[in-house]
Amino acid sequence: MSPHRRRGFTLIELLVVIAIIGVLIALLLPAVQSAREAARRAQCTNNLKQVALAAQNYHDANGTFPIGSPLMYDPLLGVAAESQSTFVSMLNFFEQQPLYNAFNFSRSTYVAENQTVFMTGVSTLWCPSDGKIGRLSSIGPYLNSANFRYRFTSYGGCTGVFFPEVLFYYYGPNPNDPGIISRATDVKGIYTYQISNRIADITDGTSNTMIYSERANGQFTPGDRDNWDWWADAVAADTLYTTLYPMNPFRKIAQTTDEYTNSYVESASSFHPGGANFAFADGSVRFLKDTINTWPYNPATGYPLGVTDNSGFLTLAPGTRYGVYQALSTRAGGEVISSGDY
Repeated sequence: MSPHRRRGFTLIELLVVIAIIGVLIALLLPAVQSAREAARRAQCTNNLKQVALAAQNYHDANGTFPIGSPLMYDPLLGVAAESQSTFVSMLNFFEQQPLYNAFNFSRSTYVAENQTVFMTGVSTLWCPSDGKIGRLSSIGPYLNSANFRYRFTSYGGCTGVFFPEVLFYYYGPNPNDPGIISRATDVKGIYTYQISNRIADITDGTSNTMIYSERANGQFTPGDRDNWDWWADAVAADTLYTTLYPMNPFRKIAQTTDEYTNSYVESASSFHPGGANFAFADGSVRFLKDTINTWPYNPATGYPLGVTDNSGFLTLAPGTRYGVYQALSTRAGGEVISSGDY
């Protein structure tokens, strides 16, 4: 009698099994990644919801929304400069009372005693899809600090269609100079310089008026990303955005164009496929798609067609109209927008 022979897998059978497992993994991986992104997008939505509700609670307590970019005389700079961001102003309304108490509102946001706040991270302000947003960075000597350290935000307040840089045209000690106030009153969104707006000023309707959106800091090159989106100051490139350029310009405007720098730092952007999250003045958060109607722009230059920048003020060529995207960013434009438009 011959001994019993145990039969195992042949090499071909083993390779077939490995191939099948590889195919299954390849099929399942996108689904797993999609599920993870859905969870991150949901967390981002929740973050923006908290920020929007903080703005509502601030309004209930003070009768206005916070000033988008308060200006204060800074003796180190010798001029009136941007001070604290809306996020710092609202810290006590999203469970950050100790950090709020640590900020000296009578001094510039850049002074040494406010460094504790500047270098403290607030996770509510970080989109989980932006993997490096929670980092601590430093630029070495800055103003009166030997090692100025700071953290970042994934979100910015809406200034409307554009936001003129007042300090570029004015360098003086008076933050309420008529030239500054003139530019501030021409801003169409909820947030502007030196002026706080109320819900009563939003005649377009709170459900049709943006108040915050995402800013994808990690989309910048490693050499640029530390320059933008500082969370504690009110510089426009850090905590404010406009709808002058299309949403997600990183995917649409080449870095070889004249306007790519402005479009990248001024616009709403995200890591979420197909669009970005936006908070509205009624406290709701909605995901707006990249395909939302927007005014046309020239892909060769990245600048909107029919729009001219005259010393910080926009001039529209005859016949130029806001797109739905621009209309949603204004507080009192008189546009009629239905939910089906976006």
